[in-house]
Amino acid sequence: MIITLTTDFGLSDPFAGMMKGVILGLAPGAQIVDITHEIQSYDILEAAFVIKSSYGYFPEGTIHVVVVDPGVGSSRRPLAAAAGRHMFVAPDNGVLSLILSPGAAEISVHQITNQSLFKHPVSNTFHGRDIFAPVAAHLACGAPLDSVGPRIPDFVQKAIPEPRPLGADRLIGAVLRVDKFGNVITNFRAGDLKPGFRIRAAGFDIQRLCNSFSEAEPGEFLAIEGSVGYIELALNQGSAADRLNVESGSEIEVETGQPNN
Repeated sequence: MIITLTTDFGLSDPFAGMMKGVILGLAPGAQIVDITHEIQSYDILEAAFVIKSSYGYFPEGTIHVVVVDPGVGSSRRPLAAAAGRHMFVAPDNGVLSLILSPGAAEISVHQITNQSLFKHPVSNTFHGRDIFAPVAAHLACGAPLDSVGPRIPDFVQKAIPEPRPLGADRLIGAVLRVDKFGNVITNFRAGDLKPGFRIRAAGFDIQRLCNSFSEAEPGEFLAIEGSVGYIELALNQGSAADRLNVESGSEIEVETGQPNN
């Protein structure tokens, strides 16, 4: 059984390793795959975007543990869910928003209440180790999803913001995340960039939509449709995020050159 981990823990602390130790202690045959531990701290929307972009590349039946949990120790609920022939274990704070569609027949969302599945004593600051990791391990060993607790319909939903119009020929969008290379992933789609578009950020104008990074000269700004379908702003062989001084949540303006109808 494959169990993936997506967290904001980073790798300088032992937290991700502790979760793996708990999983392997209960499910020694599990294959653990790190999707990333470099989600920006507390960034629930980035975590939602990353797991949505990634889970479909794993075999059916994979269990995905997502721990970006600024509300750990509060009244927020822990969840286990089935969707798209995969299972997910995460806090009920919106990290699964892009996976779970309320009312869809093919999803099943359960509040984790069965404390016999936990690692005791349960820390108020590390549910990743004491709740999410052991629950994932029990599921990997064949525990049925409904054994974790009751099914619920009212889980937290957050949405990726849509670009908003600002006049007839301008859109205001947002940065969804910045990757390791400094590429700026926006919430624009290719259809938002009409002929003659101009993307404005930090005094720079980006006017080229390229099919590959190699179409731009080293040090040249470009826009490109990324592998998950959103427009990315890039600096060939450099960090666009550093040069544009943007981060997750920053606003980006597009002048389309013609009205958006």
